[in-house]
Parts: sequence; C-alpha cells; structure tokens
Amino acid sequence: MSKIAKFVVIINDNVSWMEDKAVQFYTNLFREKDLGEKYAEQHLSQKELFRIQNDFSIEILMAYLGEAPQSYLKLDSSRILNENLGASKAINLSEIIYFDEEDLKALIKRSEEIAYQRKHDLIWVKTFAADTALIDILRSLNYEEFDLEESREDQFPKRIYFRKKI
Repeated sequence: MSKIAKFVVIINDNVSWMEDKAVQFYTNLFREKDLGEKYAEQHLSQKELFRIQNDFSIEILMAYLGEAPQSYLKLDSSRILNENLGASKAINLSEIIYFDEEDLKALIKRSEEIAYQRKHDLIWVKTFAADTALIDILRSLNYEEFDLEESREDQFPKRIYFRKKI
C-alpha cells in the first residue's frame, strides 16, 4: 500500500494525535524531553492548531497509509511570512512531523504539486540543523540552502533554510 498526502481539517479527532506526534518528534530530534515539549506546545499544541484552523493561509497536509495518519506538515502561504524572498508568490513548509522517509517524500512531493497548481514560484523550508534526514531529502530533491535574516530569540537549536524554484 502506498502512502498518500492530502489536506486535513483540524478537528477534535485529530488534534490530540497531532500534538502527541509533535512532542514525540521534537523530543527525539532535540534529544531533550523538556525542549521537545516546549517547542511542540508553542507551535503544534491543540490550542495552536485550533488557532490556525481559521487562518486560510495555513493548511495542514497529512501523509496516510490507507486510512491511518502517519505524518504531517504545515503549508503557509501568508504574504507576511513569505515576503522578501525574491519571489512573487512563495509558500513555506514548516513543522514537518515524520517518522519515516517515505512519509517525508510523500509530503514534500505533494507540497510541490500544490505549489505548482497554485502557481507559486518558490517553495521554501525552515528546518533544524539536527534534522539530517529532512536535509538529505531536500538536497536530493534539488532544494538549495539559503540565508534568511530572521529575528530569533529562543532557546531552540539552529535553523537552516532551503528553497526550490517552481
């Protein structure tokens, strides 16, 4: 059975699962439970997921194996986040929660299809330097690393940025 990626509506049935997976993923990535929980709470808690539910520029794309959810990411096409990137219409992939590379590839490839269909000219990804599996896959899919001046005053690890012209 192959993995497919599709949009998901944020409802009570899936926000607990999404938050739990985010805590598990970031705890493993940072190798520190408190830091993983704090990052998930700030970016993918139930409260935050319900908040973005009403933001039409942010969507959740989820990878499935049959009917079972496996992984997910946030697609953000908001103008404010995507300005100053040298593109007329950019889209951002962030908070990429995955547990195997097949899920990750399905999510990224579907994101690229969506970007192409919506006539975006740039897709970019914000990731942590510790996320070597994601970085390797992005490079294999011809994403290029770039510098982004971003005001960051938090205790989370270093971030790296990748982009690909569509």
